[in-house]
Parts: sequence; C-alpha cells; structure tokens
Amino acid sequence: MNRESRSPSSGTDGRSAAADEDGAPEAGVGRAAGRFGSRWTSERELADAIHGTVVGAAVMVAASLHGTLGKVVITVVATLFVYWATERYAELLAAGARGQVLDRRKVMAALRHGWPMLESSYTPVVVLLVASVLGAELKTAVLTALCLSTVLLAGLGYGAARTPLWPALSGGLP
Repeated sequence: MNRESRSPSSGTDGRSAAADEDGAPEAGVGRAAGRFGSRWTSERELADAIHGTVVGAAVMVAASLHGTLGKVVITVVATLFVYWATERYAELLAAGARGQVLDRRKVMAALRHGWPMLESSYTPVVVLLVASVLGAELKTAVLTALCLSTVLLAGLGYGAARTPLWPALSGGLP
C-alpha cells in the first residue's frame, strides 16, 4: 500500500484498484478524514494514525510524571517505534506462516504499512518542544501537546461522523 491516490479499477471483478497484497479491498478514507487525515489515504493508514496519536498522548503523560523533556520525547518516539516494529514483524511473520514468499518488494511494502502511526506523533512532539522552548514548564507543555492531540482526534471523529456510513454505525442518530 502506498500513499498515492488511487482510482477505481475499470476491471470486471468489481474490486477497487486499492487492494492490499491479500486482495482485500481497501476503502479510501476520502471525506471521512476531512482536512485532518488527508495525508493518510486509506482506512488502515487512518487507523494507524489514530492509534499513534492515542498511544503517543498516553505515553507523553506517563513519561512526564517523572521525567525531563528529553526523556519524554525519547520515550514517546521509542515507544511508538517499538509498536510499529512489532506490528511490522508480526505482519511479516504471519505472511511467512501463510506460505507467502517474502521478496524485497513485499518486505518494503509491509514496512511502509503502519508508518502513519509514527507520523501522527510528530506534531504533538513538536508542540511539546516548542512550548518548552517558549518557556512553558513541562507540565504545561505536555498539556498543550495533549490539547492538540485531542483536537486532531476530534477532527478525525467529526469527519468520520459526516460520512454516509455514520447513520448505520450510530443507529440513525443525527
């Protein structure tokens, strides 16, 4: 999967051109993400970005309780890297267990999957660093970064709620 925009297939099989290596169609996020998720073009990428934002925020809070700014940043980045690496390892291991031949192209594609988990943590970490450079105490800088994470998640949720799928998920709630 890559982040290129994909157009529907003109083939006769009825599947979109955006299918993963297993042949499972991947629905585009489109309007669901609105402006906040325009970087991530598939549901899987968007889910990875949401996962990264939530985990990054949680780790930031936990690390800030007893750490310095440097320790908080390193802890957030290292934790998300470990999450990403273990998910990629598990995906490759599962593909091998299913008998798939893992050539360089498939390994590189698997490594690209989930990258939005790391990308989504950049902005809150940058906000944390900028707030600290501007003189905010660690607690205030973390709170500022958490507020940004909350706004990003709310924006993604709002965009998803505006999609035609929302009525089916919400039981008809407006």
